[in-house]
Amino acid sequence: MVKGKIILKIFSSLIILFIPVILVPVYSATSLNFPHLDKSKLKRGCATCHKSHGIRGTLMLSEQEENFCFTCHGYEINAEKLKTKGIIDKHIKTINIQKEFEKPYHHPVEKNGIHRYDEIIPERISSSPRHAECVDCHHHHYVTPLNVMAGIKGVDINGMRINRIKKEYELCFKCHSYSANLPPEQKNKAEIMNISNPSYHPVVGQGKNPNVPSLIPPLSTSTIIKCTTCHNNDEPQGPRGPHGSSYRYLLVRNFSDIDGPENTYRYSLCYGCHNRNSILNDESFQFHKLHISDLGTSCRTCHNPHGSTKYTHLIDFDNFVVMPVEGQINFIDLGNKAGKCYLSCHGKEHNPAIYPGIPLLQQKQILKEIQIKNKTRKK
Repeated sequence: MVKGKIILKIFSSLIILFIPVILVPVYSATSLNFPHLDKSKLKRGCATCHKSHGIRGTLMLSEQEENFCFTCHGYEINAEKLKTKGIIDKHIKTINIQKEFEKPYHHPVEKNGIHRYDEIIPERISSSPRHAECVDCHHHHYVTPLNVMAGIKGVDINGMRINRIKKEYELCFKCHSYSANLPPEQKNKAEIMNISNPSYHPVVGQGKNPNVPSLIPPLSTSTIIKCTTCHNNDEPQGPRGPHGSSYRYLLVRNFSDIDGPENTYRYSLCYGCHNRNSILNDESFQFHKLHISDLGTSCRTCHNPHGSTKYTHLIDFDNFVVMPVEGQINFIDLGNKAGKCYLSCHGKEHNPAIYPGIPLLQQKQILKEIQIKNKTRKK
């Protein structure tokens, strides 16, 4: 009986292994949409990648997954050896992805042996080790030059699993949203970027703020951006994608989340979309220059670049710098370029700090309306 169960388990595993092969088009010299299925490129067909007795824990590969992928998608010398042996076509132009994972900040593909082909993501167990492997983002059979994420599973904004993603963020949410093993310093990105929030960067949907004068054309308040707008290769001429970066958080440009002197390098990520002159000329907020340039306050001290579940304008105060005043940290939006802050920052009490833009009587009326709404919600 036990022997029969073992045989059944092995048979089931083999079915899982070969399902991707069954579902994709048969090998042919014209499978141009699927490079890994194009026998004019991979001369040995399936045997180019698969071995009858492969390494345990892999899909019948001769090496652990990432090492194997890097034989073609790594340094040119490795690909040249394959061309010399007639394993891949000599005219194939390969891109060195391996180099990106050698940068100080990268997805941890070096953690071999953790990924399982039957794993459930987002993880349900908090003690599950976090990992990222090539196949978490790329399906080796379905991948195409125009869609490197084709055939990949993901997670939607509400945490529901998706068999085939349609949006880039659905792939990112697979690991960076509802996973039970999120690191303590990370927050659920799906919750922060939910379009029901007061504010968010427009990844899942169009933003709510109709007045953002600092945006650099062709960007506008109706523009939808992607996770890879900010998280990507820091080398403009390098391969696209958040494989690795010289900047923390896999950012495409530098961003400092700690206070210090303002300059173009310090906030080059923000200034890639938001005109620096506009920001420092206070076109969006009357005291931007005072805070950023004169006092050396980081953008992150007041703003969360993903979104805010509490306030408009991406306001989400950094609790390492901003402290309560009389027991509260709060921001009240009073309309166009107007608001009130209740907090203490660098020893300066805002209790409140009132920003102009509308007459005092109108401010009081708006505050009264907000108080009524809050009482209604509590009921």
